[in-house]
Amino acid sequence: EAAEGGWRQGWVEWEAKLARHAPLLGSLGDAVRIGIVRARAPDLLRDHLEVSAASYGADYASFRVVVDSYLRAHGGGLRQQTLPATPLELDIMTKGKGKGKGSAARGE
Repeated sequence: EAAEGGWRQGWVEWEAKLARHAPLLGSLGDAVRIGIVRARAPDLLRDHLEVSAASYGADYASFRVVVDSYLRAHGGGLRQQTLPATPLELDIMTKGKGKGKGSAARGE
């Protein structure tokens, strides 16, 4: 059961790190943050986000509601997930300095 809520906890921690490091990283646009989270989401959540895209568009606050609602509806976890999701890491935005902001610059 601890693994079920692991992705959600990582997501919450990632958001907190973004907020703490905003002066160093600058502000990431909503579309960039959405792209990062979608790319790192477990398969079942990613599928849900794809079919729900019209409900959040490029607005991170709306996107966050969709993600949080999905996780709450599934008991905070993703029981049917077969492979572990890729953890959200803050360094995803700092790799490749001088060529944009890492994966964020590529729209991932």
